[in-house]
Amino acid sequence: MFRNTLRMLEQLNGTMTYKMDVLPDEDGYYDKECPNEKCLSKFKVNAEDWKNLFSDEAVFCPFCGHSAPSRSWWTTEQIEQAKEQAINQVSAKIGQALEADAREFNRSQPRKSFIKMSMKFSGRTSFINLPASALEEMEQKIQCEKCGARYAVVGSAFYCPCCGHNSAKLTFFNTIDKVKAKINNLDVVRKALEVVSKDEAARTCTSLVETSVPDLVVAFQRLCECVYPQIEGAKPLKRNVFQRLDDGNKLWHDLVGKGYDDWITDAQYAKLRKCFQQRHLLQHQDGIVDQDYITKSGDLSYQVGQHLIIKAEDITEYAEIVENLGKQVLALLEEVKANE
Repeated sequence: MFRNTLRMLEQLNGTMTYKMDVLPDEDGYYDKECPNEKCLSKFKVNAEDWKNLFSDEAVFCPFCGHSAPSRSWWTTEQIEQAKEQAINQVSAKIGQALEADAREFNRSQPRKSFIKMSMKFSGRTSFINLPASALEEMEQKIQCEKCGARYAVVGSAFYCPCCGHNSAKLTFFNTIDKVKAKINNLDVVRKALEVVSKDEAARTCTSLVETSVPDLVVAFQRLCECVYPQIEGAKPLKRNVFQRLDDGNKLWHDLVGKGYDDWITDAQYAKLRKCFQQRHLLQHQDGIVDQDYITKSGDLSYQVGQHLIIKAEDITEYAEIVENLGKQVLALLEEVKANE
């Protein structure tokens, strides 16, 4: 009795392999998820590129740069669906064995016995292997400038998932877009938080504006630090030299014969100097004005001891100037590549 069921249980006591197909979305992209527990960000990779360009040894998270073998990038949804379907498959196999045992038991009963017994199994006996459906499409699609792999993300991505290339250009413009989004959504944030607390809404919006200043300066600094060494004649860089506007300007003049004061107007240069000095004040003085700030920025609207007041329109203007300068710096790199 239960011969088939016992045999099935013995088989299940070993290793059982379950395979589930994974479907791409309508744009032809597979869902992936970073296995780094501190990240777990979701992104997508082009299905053809996943097959033809990606290696089994290492895939990279576009957000944190974590590296792991290709088999490590299943999404939480795919894993949960696979678990559910594997359990259903096991249940169906056990059900089939129990149903077979029931049939054998019924066939073994004497036909003319005074007492008649029969067995019936009514559980799961069939299983359909369903492919994992894809999450909705992601609007921001990127192609790596180094290896050509295509991937899609939501938010700011910094690394190619195929080759791990960190694109200074992509990172720079992602930061600019992030700053613009913070400023453009201030009213939305304010209205949402005012339901809880007007004080909290005001503090949060102020923080969003103030943190945009170092975001812009550091984005431009990193772009320059990446492009400058790639140009013939570049000198070894001192630490954080491109955080100092005039020093960075001189480096470009010495290297290519032109600099920030050639690429933007005098008024924009003065505005940018104020931005760079405000970053320094926010980072090192908690935004409290000192004489050094007044002297270096030329901002005579403050007295020593006052706190910086930065408005959303200031950030919008800073972002436009920084973006234009970034394009000029990247144009230098394009010239180098064109002459190679």
